[in-house]
Order: sequence, then structure tokens, then C-alpha cells
Amino acid sequence: MKGARVILAVFLAAMWGAATARAGSFSDQASLLSPPLRAPSFLFTGRDGAQHTLADYRGRYVLLNFWATWCGPCRAELPTLDALANRLDAHKMVILPVAEDRDGDGIAAFYAAHNVTHLPVAVDGDDLAPSLFNLKGVPTTLIVDPQGLIVARVEGGGDWLSPAAFAFLDRATKNH
Repeated sequence: MKGARVILAVFLAAMWGAATARAGSFSDQASLLSPPLRAPSFLFTGRDGAQHTLADYRGRYVLLNFWATWCGPCRAELPTLDALANRLDAHKMVILPVAEDRDGDGIAAFYAAHNVTHLPVAVDGDDLAPSLFNLKGVPTTLIVDPQGLIVARVEGGGDWLSPAAFAFLDRATKNH
């Protein structure tokens, strides 16, 4: 019975990851929200074990990325988010990858193995993000403006260093 549960879990994880790995360009996966939506109150756990909220980042744009270490598209996307974080002015925009994994140590090990050095560790330990943010899968990225409004959404993985990603970020932050 335990083996069947493991096989089912692996199958569901693969299907969830496959469902989010869309074909097409970055711009096909990205949309501006009109009207913007108020970001829900959301608690996550940092590397230090302390609880944090999105409100901690008020006054700055937040590129809020939901991902998991077992998700292939997430694993490909995260290093581009790390490189983007190195290029951004952290006083204006912060990249916050929130893992749907339960184990912060596993996330730290993933970061070390993939040389991710510019991103914080954040964990959705209560597994609330999928319902709070209407996530259809991972990776999903939201752009939250300085007033706490979700102004854009990207479903599926992408290269955040591509010209299309920079153009999208420019559009998402232009009028807010």
C-alpha cells in the first residue's frame, strides 16, 4: 500500500509539473491584470524559521514566485530569477521565491547545488498559497505592486533574463 502511495505521489507531481510547462514564448504565459487584485494576507517561513508576510515588503514591487524543488520547469527557471535578483535594485523590487516544499533544508541544499546566492529561502509550510492565490500549478509568478496589488501573473516557467521578460516587467511596473 505504501508503494502505491509513493507511485501516486510521483505521478501527481509529474502531472502538476507537466501541466505548468507550457509551450510558447514567455509573453504567451504572462498577463497584466486589469483591474489589479488585492494580494491576500499570506504567511511564509524564512530560512531562520521566522514567519514573514507580504506586508513586510510594502513600498516595493515583489516578484512573487511559487515553485518546488521537484518541479522541472521551476528548477530551470530559478537560476534565471537568481541572476535577475543580482541585477535589480532591491529597494525598488525584491524577488521572493516561495517553495511549496515542506523542508527548508532541502531548499537550501537545492540553492547550494545550483549556486543560487541572491534569493531568500521562503517556504509555504501551511500549503495555503495554492488556494489563496488560485494557483493552477507551479511555477506561477505574480507581480505585486508597492501598494500590495497583484498587477501581473505568469503561469509556467520562463527565462527571466530574456528580452521578453524584461519587456513584461517594464509593462507590469510602468503604471503603478
